[in-house]
Amino acid sequence: MNHLFRSPRPPAAEAERLREVFTEAAYDVTPSAVPLAAIERDGRRRGRRRRTAVLGAACGALLVPLAVVVVLRDGTASGPGEHVRPPAASAGSTSPSPSASAPAGKVRVVTPGERVRVAPGTKIWLTEDGKHWLEPGAPGAQFRSVTDGNLDMSSSGVSLQQSGDGKSYFLSGIFHGKGEPARVEVKTAAGDRDGTALTLAGKPGWGVWYLVMKVPDSVTSADSVLGITRRVTVYDSAGGVIASEEFGQ
Repeated sequence: MNHLFRSPRPPAAEAERLREVFTEAAYDVTPSAVPLAAIERDGRRRGRRRRTAVLGAACGALLVPLAVVVVLRDGTASGPGEHVRPPAASAGSTSPSPSASAPAGKVRVVTPGERVRVAPGTKIWLTEDGKHWLEPGAPGAQFRSVTDGNLDMSSSGVSLQQSGDGKSYFLSGIFHGKGEPARVEVKTAAGDRDGTALTLAGKPGWGVWYLVMKVPDSVTSADSVLGITRRVTVYDSAGGVIASEEFGQ
């Protein structure tokens, strides 16, 4: 026959004695001191870390626009009120448009039949057989040949055609000789001027020069239209003379 096991329960007096013993033992335990200094040091360390993180973020925010400014300056950004200009096209990047005027004092290579505007209503163009030009009031285009024998192409030389109204003069002609032209000098009754040269591609051995100039009244009163041009000289890039011709004093 099974009997139920029951734990003995201490008498009330013994239980009270146990409570007193536990209470005295608890009072005898001395808690350790709170590490205030360590906690304070740890707090300062954490604060420094937070400040460093905040300062780092702020510096990063400040450096972003600074980096943008530096990049813009390195990229030649324009200043206030200025516009960024596109890079100028090189001389060989685009072909000149027909009837475009060539800058005075320059040398320009043209294609056969390409018309160059030198003044309002005045145009010049070259073909393989010579010089063509058109002036206001003229009945049609005029022509000077380099193949009909009128010019001695075996030696250097310069021809001259000129017209004017007493105020403005159009001087032009054919030059021929060895070398590639780089500069045209025109001595006139009004002083020295820089002319413009037109040539065909390759080395044809000839080209066209021209100059449009205004002449003071003091010069035209003493010189006729035929006396305006004194000498024309065509130079190469080294300063050597390709062709030169004197036309009067």
